[in-house]
Amino acid sequence: MRKTLRRLVSVLTVLLVGAGGFLAVAPTAAADVTYVPDNWNGKVVYLSQACHDRGDTVCHDNTGCDGFSENINSYKVAMSTINGGSTDHLSLLERGYKVVRGNGLTRKNIASSNRVGADLHIPLHSNAISASCESGKPASRYGTHAMYVSSAGKECAAKIVQRVGASSPGTNDTRQYRTDLGELNQTNAVACYLEQDFHVWQRGVNWMRDRDSWSWRLAMAVDVYMGYP
Repeated sequence: MRKTLRRLVSVLTVLLVGAGGFLAVAPTAAADVTYVPDNWNGKVVYLSQACHDRGDTVCHDNTGCDGFSENINSYKVAMSTINGGSTDHLSLLERGYKVVRGNGLTRKNIASSNRVGADLHIPLHSNAISASCESGKPASRYGTHAMYVSSAGKECAAKIVQRVGASSPGTNDTRQYRTDLGELNQTNAVACYLEQDFHVWQRGVNWMRDRDSWSWRLAMAVDVYMGYP
C-alpha cells in the first residue's frame, strides 16, 4: 500500500496540466549532470535546459506544431551537443569541454552555473510568435536567434547565429540585445541564449527534431568563440 501511494504521488507530481494548453512538469530533484571529457581543456560549459517557472515552483512547458515540446527538445539538443549526433563532426566532449547540464528551474540553473564556475552559459530554447501552429507564412518570419547582454555575450551570440542559423530553415537569423532575462544578467559566466528556431511552424519543428544532424554546429560555435582551448 505504501509503495502504491508513493507511485501515485510521483505520477501526480510529474504531470500537472497548466492553463492555456501548456504542460507543467515538476522539476527533478537533481538539477545538474556533469560530463567530463577524456582530455579536459580546462573550460566548463553550462547548458541550461528550458524550464519556465513563471514565478512558481513548477517547470512549465511550451508546445508547438505536431505536439512539439520545448522542454523535451531542449534536453535532447543538450544531449546531442554533449555526446555527438549522427555526423562525424565533433561534440563538446570530443572538443575537450567539461559540460554541466542543468535541468532545474531557471533560478536554480543560474545558481548552479555560478557555483560550478562555468566559463560559458547557454540556455537552450525554441521560440514562438503566436499561440498556435502557423501555416502559409514566409520563412523570413522565423529563424535562429541568439540573445546577449554583454559585449562578450554579443560575440558568442554572433558565432551561434552564424553556424546554427546557417542550418535552420527560418531565414531571419539575428542577434538580439536583451536586458530582461535572468540567465543573461545573473550568471557569472558569459551568457548567450539560444532560440534554435520557432516551434510554431512545421519546418522549424522538423528541423529541431533532426537535432543529431546539426547539434555539432552549436559545439563548433562554442569552440570558435572560446578560441579552441
